[in-house]
Amino acid sequence: MNEESNDKLILYLVAITIVIFIIGLILYLAGFNLFFNYLFIDNDITFAIFTVITELGDTLAYLMIIVVAWYIYDKRFAKNLAIGLLGSFYFNNILKDIFQDPRPPTNYKANAEGYGFPSGHSQNGVAGWSYLAYEAHRKNNKILFWVFTILLFLIAGSRLIIGVHDLQDVWGGLTIGFIWLIIFILFEPKVSEIINGFSIVIKAILAVIIPLILFIIAILIFPSSLGDYGLISGGLMGLSLGYIIETDKIKYEPRDLTTTQRIINLGIGLVITLILYFGFSLLFPESPIMDLLQYFVLSLLLVTLVPWIFTKINRK
Repeated sequence: MNEESNDKLILYLVAITIVIFIIGLILYLAGFNLFFNYLFIDNDITFAIFTVITELGDTLAYLMIIVVAWYIYDKRFAKNLAIGLLGSFYFNNILKDIFQDPRPPTNYKANAEGYGFPSGHSQNGVAGWSYLAYEAHRKNNKILFWVFTILLFLIAGSRLIIGVHDLQDVWGGLTIGFIWLIIFILFEPKVSEIINGFSIVIKAILAVIIPLILFIIAILIFPSSLGDYGLISGGLMGLSLGYIIETDKIKYEPRDLTTTQRIINLGIGLVITLILYFGFSLLFPESPIMDLLQYFVLSLLLVTLVPWIFTKINRK
């Protein structure tokens, strides 16, 4: 995609953000904040369906999407997707802890934990699914573009239907999410260019220090928070450090694979990912520091050990 086309796409994203904000504001001022919650909450069929849909906005779903992209599509894109998601996760947790907005009374059925505003599934859904839609648009894949776009709004809507968020939460999450996505798309290439000019030692130091600083700041300001600051900081640290190690030493390149190699790597990669994810969940006790360690090790192994295994399997 040339620069002019990318600029047009950014303008479309700005327009979508404005439209979502205006529609949400109108509905909120018109008194529809809890309307959609009560409209569906007693329908067991819609509750069951959208409980499944809402899982597409949870941690495991995004982890699987990232490793699929990393192992068989483009590791640089997967890295950007992961960083964009983790950044949105962090910002969302900070906002939740600042506003401390209680969840709506319809939360009795799903019994979700934490605060309401802004909806994490909505905000992070934009950072994840809309970034995938953005990539599909760049590659002129209209089918995937619409699939990812529809999934985003289904996930956001599911939070209303199962009663864990009100309109204000979802509206705010989508608006903030699109603002985050626009900023990320605009500044990621510039920041990456600066970082790429550093030595590998400086890159490694930054990969460790920045997540640790983010973690310490969040824990000091919100010591009793239910936010996933350990997960976010550990994941960011392992991902960043692992990417530096992998690109310098292992040099796995999914774009050079045959279709057969992609299928084999995908199967092996998904199995290892699930084993490590659930295994570490049982191994590590729950606490912010243990979460940081758990997701640091998990993400580091997924972007170094697994690609190294692939390079051995895929030798000609």
